[in-house]
Formats: sequence, C-alpha cells, structure tokens
Amino acid sequence: MRRLLYFSVAIAGILILYAISFISQPAEIELNDLWKYDGEKVIVKGIVKNKIGNVLEISDGKGRCKVYYENNDNIDYGDEIVVLGIVGEYKDEFAVYADEIKICRKWEEENVSLPYLLENYEDFINTNVNVSGYIYSTCKNYFYLTDEFIEYRIKVYYNDSLLFNKFDRVCVKAFFYYDSKNACFLLKIKDEIHGVIKNE
Repeated sequence: MRRLLYFSVAIAGILILYAISFISQPAEIELNDLWKYDGEKVIVKGIVKNKIGNVLEISDGKGRCKVYYENNDNIDYGDEIVVLGIVGEYKDEFAVYADEIKICRKWEEENVSLPYLLENYEDFINTNVNVSGYIYSTCKNYFYLTDEFIEYRIKVYYNDSLLFNKFDRVCVKAFFYYDSKNACFLLKIKDEIHGVIKNE
C-alpha cells in the first residue's frame, strides 16, 4: 500500500513538472498576431525578405515583422529562420527582439525550376533564389534563362563572361526582384554568394 502511495506521488510530481514546463514554453505564433503578445517571449518563423544592419524583415506568407538581432552575418535574403525573442515596439510597430535565431533552411538548398519560380513569385520576390533552367540567349551584361519547353523566360543580369552555350542546363543563384519601371521580373547576380553553375 505504501509503495502504491509513493508511486502515485512520484507520477503526480512528474505530471506537475511536465505541465509547468509546457506552460512556461513560449507560444509559437503567426506574424500577423504579433501585436497580441507585446512584452511576451514568442517563437516566430519566416523567410528573410530584407536585411538592414541589425534588423531583419521576415514574412510567413500571412504577415511580416521586423526582427532585431545583432549577430546576423550568416543570415541571407531567402533563408527560412525560427526566432525566439521578446515582442516590443520598434519605430511605431511591433518587432521581435531576438535572443536566438535558428536557420531552418538556407536559400541555396532549395533548387526550383523557372516555371515554379514565376508561377509562385509571391513566395520568392526580393529574396535570393537557386533556380534551374536553360540558357536561351546571351548579351554583354545579361542573358535569358528559359525552361525546357521555352514557355517561360527571365532576364539575368550577369557582369562576368558567360562561358555557356545556348540550351546549356544551368543553376542560377541570384537575387529575384520585380522591376516596376519595365513591369517585369529579373534575376541579378550581384554578390559573391551568387553565380551560374552548369547543371549536368
């Protein structure tokens, strides 16, 4: 009888500790609900859409928010990150002041086809992308990338000499953006993390 009592007390203690640890976990929230958690520790997840100094801007497809984090040198446009931090005000809006950030997926790990990129442009606009396609034509400072059926085409700005032939299959690592003046999507190879690789 005494053993049963000790066993019951031990199980009850474990359950209470589990409940306390579960309750003290920060809430994982969507970005458009950030305002509800002012002053609280939260977990948010999103794709990096902008980076200015110590401030990142992330999007989860439903909302956007700024994340303040000093140690962000290894975080790039297009990376998917999870942020643990406290919600507070930043220039008349709510932001997350991060204690830690985990990179779930680097932008270059996901290779997408050109049709997928252009049909789902909202998910990729203003981020680094790793897109596969075929060289269609080349000029001095740019070339055109197309799909295997030559149904989609995009201009890729590239300042180096392009050592590829027409219809070579390539992977292009570049920044994907919308040119509002000319009403078109473009890829720009502008950083040392970008480039063109022949895809055998």
